[in-house]
Order: sequence, then structure tokens, then C-alpha cells
Amino acid sequence: MFTRRVRTVGGVSSTDCARGARSLALGTRRRGIRARGCAVVAVVLLASCGGSGGGGSESSGTSGGCGTARRFDPASFVDPTLSTNPYHPLEPGLQWVRGGTTEVGQRVVPHEVITTMTDVVRVIDGVPTIAMLDESTDSGEVSQVGMDYLALDTEGNVWILGGYTEDYEGGEYTNTDSAWLGSADGAEVGVLSPRKVTLRTPSWCISSAPDEAASVGAPVKVGARTCVAFGCFDDVRIVQEGEVGAPDNENKYYAPGVGVINNIPLDASLHQDRFSLLNLVELSPAGLAEASQTVLDLEAHARETSPDVYGSVPFSVRAS
Repeated sequence: MFTRRVRTVGGVSSTDCARGARSLALGTRRRGIRARGCAVVAVVLLASCGGSGGGGSESSGTSGGCGTARRFDPASFVDPTLSTNPYHPLEPGLQWVRGGTTEVGQRVVPHEVITTMTDVVRVIDGVPTIAMLDESTDSGEVSQVGMDYLALDTEGNVWILGGYTEDYEGGEYTNTDSAWLGSADGAEVGVLSPRKVTLRTPSWCISSAPDEAASVGAPVKVGARTCVAFGCFDDVRIVQEGEVGAPDNENKYYAPGVGVINNIPLDASLHQDRFSLLNLVELSPAGLAEASQTVLDLEAHARETSPDVYGSVPFSVRAS
């Protein structure tokens, strides 16, 4: 197994990025708490009817090429900070630092992703979700900042019910890459990380946002042993994730108690983001507050850039 190195820090590194007083830290995206004194108002839960990857009931079928369909029932969701899925912890204040390379133009450059579980809560389609912040830098310069809203069902499956992502160049906002919330406008919500996976688990739908190809996950290997800079891990789950039919899918390595520790593109000729876990930290209350404020600032900007999605929805709140 491994020894988790955890340090307490006073806050997250931040970079001032134009657009008013918003302070955004490092950025990246696409896709990865038992809150100390934080109680999320967990009113609802969602029963997962999905394939065996959901840790329970059989699938009800498939939907739009998005892998195994799971019936969405808001009554079967719980407080996400219960964090009952060891392969995708949801504890507010946990922060993952992952590093590797990416390609900018024709150049391979250093790439870093900082992922933080905040304590920002939003109810989507009647389900309580918690915001996970992703901040990416290429060659030390902010390139992308975004958030995913994650939910937890009674079987321990982690769902993704919405998100928002901005691109940056030279420290300046350039465009909104993605903006969606729940099943509005034809979006399909799904499971980001099932609690239980075997090699017989059918592919599962991760999400299908409007005007985007559906994303799916499928098991490649379970029970693996994998070593990265942060340490060595047993019982690692290797999952192929990506858009349906796309050539640029990737294998993600999930370790119990930690989450994603490695990301390897399947096609070496297409230099996508490559990264592995460098550190896992537990933020101080001040650090958590800063990361959560970044999410709230990002949501405020989303009201300007994507008013059709975020313009009229209620404001998120901090659970603490």
C-alpha cells in the first residue's frame, strides 16, 4: 500500500486573472470530504440502476451511445461529503497536485493540474452536489480553470451533474470551453466514478453535455499495483475514459483512498495531457475558503459568459 503524505497549508497558490477582482489560481480541466464541521443539506439521493459498475442493480439499457444507462432518481442521493467511494474521495479541503506534460502548438511543455474539493454546494435537478475545482497551468502560465459539480448516490457512485470551464492565454480569459447544469437542454448526467468495478462491468455513461460527444468509462484492469512520484499503490483500478468513438481516449489510474494517480493517453502519436500524482494535501480552513471563493467567483463570471445556463439559477453557497 502507501503512506499518504499530507501537509497543512495556509492557502492555495493564486494568479490574478483580469476580469474584475476575480482571483483564479492555477488551471486545467476535464476531469478530479468528510467536511470538518461542514454539513451539506442533503435532501435527496439518487438510485443508480446502472450496470454492475454502479455497485448494484443491472442496467436499464443504453442511451444515445453514452454507455450503460442508469435511471436518475433524485430520491436516492445522499450528502456528497459522506465520501463513501474510496476511488473518488469527496472530502472538502483535499487538494491533489498532478504534473506532467501537454502540447501547446508543436511544443511539448510542462503541465500541472491542481484539483481541490471545495465546500461549495449547489442543488441540481433536486440533488445536492459539491464543487470540485480544477486549475491548470502550461509552462507555469494559467491555461484553464473550471469546476465540476459532483453528487453521491446511496450505492457510493460519484455522479457528475454539471460543470463550467474557462480557457486562458497570457493570464487573460479568452473563452468559455464548457457550461452545463443537469439535464436541461438535453444534457445527460452520468457516473464519473462507480464505487464497484470488475472486468465484467459494462461501460458506463459519464456525461453527455449539449453539443458535445458523450463521454464513457470502461474497465481495463482491476487490482493492479502502480507506482508514481507520490508513492506506490495496490488495488489500482485502470479505466479507459473519453468520448465515444474518439481516437484520443486515455487510461486513468484510480487508487483507493486517493483517486486518480496517473493519466496516460492511448495513442502516443496524439500528445494529450499526461500527468501523475505529485502530492496530496489537506488545506487549512483559510486555504479551503480561498479555493471555495474561487468557485463562487467563477460562477459569477459564468453568469456573464453563459447566461443561458447560469444566468437565472440560484447562487451556490458554502456548506461551512
